[in-house]
Amino acid sequence: MNPQLSPEECAACLEILYRGLVQIRNLSAAGDSARAEAIADALHNLPHLLRTGPQRGWDVATFRNLFLEPLIERYPDLAWLTQPLDELT
Repeated sequence: MNPQLSPEECAACLEILYRGLVQIRNLSAAGDSARAEAIADALHNLPHLLRTGPQRGWDVATFRNLFLEPLIERYPDLAWLTQPLDELT
């Protein structure tokens, strides 16, 4: 795991990944591939952050800014995905 992340940050990121994967599955089953793709695009770098982290030059806050915030701007009803990180601040 990424030594730069606290256990709480790791847990929050894993929860976001879980929520996102469940939502992708549900949206795919409903035929909403555009939303499913948007979530997948936002979350696909999360495992790399959890595993290695700083080599890419971003942390949890940067991940939120680069990937989660644009997703929520596009689909405001998905704001609940970020709740685990919101509880850390």
